[in-house]
Amino acid sequence: MSLLASLNRPVVETQPVLRKILKAMNQAGVAVTLPCAQRWAGLSPAATALLITLSEADTPLWLDEALNTPALRQCLRQAGSAPLNHQQPAGLALLHSDSNPDLRAIAAAGATIILEVPALNGGLTLRLRGPGIQERRAVAPQLPPKVIDFLRDWPLNGQGINLMLTCGDTLMVLPRSVQVAVC
Repeated sequence: MSLLASLNRPVVETQPVLRKILKAMNQAGVAVTLPCAQRWAGLSPAATALLITLSEADTPLWLDEALNTPALRQCLRQAGSAPLNHQQPAGLALLHSDSNPDLRAIAAAGATIILEVPALNGGLTLRLRGPGIQERRAVAPQLPPKVIDFLRDWPLNGQGINLMLTCGDTLMVLPRSVQVAVC
């Protein structure tokens, strides 16, 4: 999956969202508000904006069972988004925290995972360091237990995943280049 996919969409729709996504990728753990013009069935506005902006035809999308509804599949078809994939590991996945997803099984190395969470604060503290972080940064998104377990063994040297956390119209990214310590 590449950010170039957004170039196939009208610039007016995707350019402001793409700028915010790049800001979140470059500033790990910083919450950004996405300009969300619409909301698809069962998704937050931020997750909808991510799918509209980042989906491309040659990177199939794996949907969590909790989100794999006829209404969402219809929205994806109408938007001309990525085709659906039912095989694991996936390069692009949309998950919901209620299903307590096992990222080790779902995500391929270097994958982009969009995870809908109840809040971007109030959870266990994660200490971040790496590119784009002056000192250490602490964040506390509310994550399910299996995701916390995955983060305890977060792969280093860029072999991990890009974890995009969405809640409402807000996005927080833990890019694969960052080092994560669960406190």
